[in-house]
Amino acid sequence: MKPVIAVLWILSIALAVGLTRLAGPDRAGSESGPSASFDESSGERPLFDEVFGEREPLRRAYLLSRSLRALGPDDLPELLRALAGHKSEPEEMRLVMHAWARFDAPGAYAWATEESPTRARSGLIDHAIYAWAYNDGPAAMRVVEEVEDPDVQGRLRSKAIDAWIRSDDRAGVSEFIANYLHSKRRVRFMKLLAGEVVATEGMDAAMLWVEAISDDTPNEMKLAAFHNVAKMVAAEDPVRAAEWFLAHRTRPYTEDALTGIARRWVHRHPKDRPAAFEWLLAMDSDGIRAGERAAAISGGFRAWIQTDPEAAQSWLLSAVPNPALDPAVRETFKRLLPTDPGASMAWVQRLGDEAERRVESVRVGVRWRGKDPDTFDAWLAQSDLSEEIRQEILAAPQPPQRGARKKKLNLDPAAAGKP
Repeated sequence: MKPVIAVLWILSIALAVGLTRLAGPDRAGSESGPSASFDESSGERPLFDEVFGEREPLRRAYLLSRSLRALGPDDLPELLRALAGHKSEPEEMRLVMHAWARFDAPGAYAWATEESPTRARSGLIDHAIYAWAYNDGPAAMRVVEEVEDPDVQGRLRSKAIDAWIRSDDRAGVSEFIANYLHSKRRVRFMKLLAGEVVATEGMDAAMLWVEAISDDTPNEMKLAAFHNVAKMVAAEDPVRAAEWFLAHRTRPYTEDALTGIARRWVHRHPKDRPAAFEWLLAMDSDGIRAGERAAAISGGFRAWIQTDPEAAQSWLLSAVPNPALDPAVRETFKRLLPTDPGASMAWVQRLGDEAERRVESVRVGVRWRGKDPDTFDAWLAQSDLSEEIRQEILAAPQPPQRGARKKKLNLDPAAAGKP
């Protein structure tokens, strides 16, 4: 089902009750149609043949919703006969699996994998495992881990985790993720869980949730949770995220979180980018790990210069000289070197660290000379570089030219095969 149709279908459940009450027989459905026999005031559920035989979308959605709310084990034979005799939509089958899984998730999954129509089986299995995990995450995950096909297993694992995270079993899914052995998947699951907490409970509750995680939870669960929630808070309110970091900055779970906050600040708040670096520069260094501020300035400025290089360079030019901004200067000359080595060299000369300035002057000079020797020689003749640095550049071997090896191997076809 296309996304727009799915949204309309879901909304129709809410609308259908009101519309059918206002509608007479001609508006709520055909008098001769299958649904005309259902008495809405009876308190009973509609028959599934009536549900899937109804063609008017709003009434069909209403009837299905009413039927599935009352679905029980004794109703399954009737439901399966109706499904076999009528066409159903994927969104309808998703709801069928949810209703079935409330009282028999293993049975719903078994039917989807073994007895459902083959043309729709893959989607039905996805719906079944999602519904199972929503109701019983541990049991669903045990079944997923027994699937032999790695591609199918990966798909079902994603469905199951997604459902479990959205269920009410927050403690269970948190424990599962914390103890999951596959590190890359664990990181992805943790990101999904943090996003769900923020989306459903808000930033305040998400921060309290992180703080409540035990520091000794396995596999740095608290560090991953702090990193993810801090970035999500920074996307909405970077100052608040920064203050939260400072309040916990001496704790091990905040390590490297500052860079994520800086990058989100820059990405999501373009009008307030200078403020991110002003805050980093003014931040009290007490309790900050070695290199932490520099890494945040570097990561944040990299995000800025990739997005808006002119504005980034303009601001940085107004802020230097300042040795604390060397990480931003470094990001600038690294980005410019491939396309404009002359501009890159100019930024190298703004480095506050003398030793680094010398090393980078040689490195950029060698690259520039190899790319455009005439322009480099003209610049070198009037530059302020020391004689020692000049000689290092001139004595350095030239980097191989792109395509040089290809030219060397491009033999004359007439000579091919000759000794």
